[in-house]
Amino acid sequence: MKKVLYALVTVVLILLGLEKAWDFFIKENNNIKLSYAVKGKSETEILFHGPCEPLFTIHPSYLDSLTGKKSYNYALRHTDFADNYLHLYLYLKHNNAPKKMYLYVTPESFDERFNTFHTFRFAAWLNDSIVAKTVEEMDEDYYQYAWIPFAKYAYYNSYKTFDAIQGFKHWLNKDATPYFKDGHVPHGNTEYTYENDGFIAPKKLSYANGNTVEQLNDSSTYYEIYSENEVFAWSATREKYLRKIIELAQLHKIEVILYESTPYWGSIVNQKNRVAFLTKTASIASEYQIPYQLYDTLSLGKVKSNFVCPLILGEEAGKEFMQELAKQIQ
Repeated sequence: MKKVLYALVTVVLILLGLEKAWDFFIKENNNIKLSYAVKGKSETEILFHGPCEPLFTIHPSYLDSLTGKKSYNYALRHTDFADNYLHLYLYLKHNNAPKKMYLYVTPESFDERFNTFHTFRFAAWLNDSIVAKTVEEMDEDYYQYAWIPFAKYAYYNSYKTFDAIQGFKHWLNKDATPYFKDGHVPHGNTEYTYENDGFIAPKKLSYANGNTVEQLNDSSTYYEIYSENEVFAWSATREKYLRKIIELAQLHKIEVILYESTPYWGSIVNQKNRVAFLTKTASIASEYQIPYQLYDTLSLGKVKSNFVCPLILGEEAGKEFMQELAKQIQ
């Protein structure tokens, strides 16, 4: 019996040690935006926040050359508002508040079929009560096991082990800088193929939504993400966390601007309740006395080859959009 007890205690101690090590090394990984943000090294006037669309479209270096401001792209792939909320909360906990925050909001932002809450991103910060409460609400199945030593990493192990190993490398190097210094991820890293209609599509793509990763080899699958008669479903949870983002930002005296970059016109005509969703979003913005800026009338939205998917502009078209955005910032 003693041997069993000793073995059990040994296993628990090893798991606790691994958990502490993963906590530490993940926070040392400068290629993780959240890990870099909590180091408190960010000094920015304008924060861009949201999912893939600003991540690929907003290039702070180019935008700053037009505005004379200092901006940072804090957006991440396929994130919902709860994910955005925790990222903003932890950013503000460790950095000076920016003067402005541009948050990307489009009709699909409120539909739970699109984007998701990435539980595993917050494993190293579960000791924070705000983080823990949000994670519990968004992923109850995960949270009920998170108290078990190392379970918070083992549950989504394939997503965090590499992060910890890379963090160990950054810790050893001491001077490791983020792979994307200004937060922007260029879609130019993707291999492209040219379609007959002039559309420049990704040839191959790893599409990650939540904990599911799908390899896409058919570019049309990536582009035609909406049905011919698309009807969005409004999520009360998504609305709740949009409001929490706005309220948190305003608590820190941040000027909040909700916006939607230029979408492809040929796609939005299929969105049957798009106008209703835009109107409802504008109503929420009005409650908080903040703007909801839409750029869906810009002529660059007419041309399919300006896009890499219905809501993400290509590199050159993105510059054209940022020129229009810069006029609002100035």
